Amino acid sequence: MRANPDAKGLLNIALETFRYDLLPNIPPAQRYTALMIANALSIAQRELNGLDDAGHAMLAALAPLYGEDADGSLSGDELRKRVEGLQHRLCIEIAAGDFDQDGQGMLMDCLEEIVRARLGISNPKALKS
Repeated sequence: MRANPDAKGLLNIALETFRYDLLPNIPPAQRYTALMIANALSIAQRELNGLDDAGHAMLAALAPLYGEDADGSLSGDELRKRVEGLQHRLCIEIAAGDFDQDGQGMLMDCLEEIVRARLGISNPKALKS
């Protein structure tokens, strides 16, 4: 059994301490910089907590373009590598014009879902508007 907090726990402690103990005491001249730090910590926390969910959403979006199965059993590095590989392939195919004539609807659906998954981590408030 682990006695010390893991990365998620450490990040949570750091963010809570920063928000509630330090941020209220930051001078106005440094407030913007402090808020940027708090935002960066929040993004990192959401990424650690929701990376597999976002990865599965991206994989599900990419799968129809490539006839692949959106394998729900993948997680962690294996999921990240699969998604990154498919996104790299997609970028190459877009640059080559492979979707200029056919498949634009599927491409746009795929890109929209990828953006939604990324926004869920980087700026979830943007999804609500």
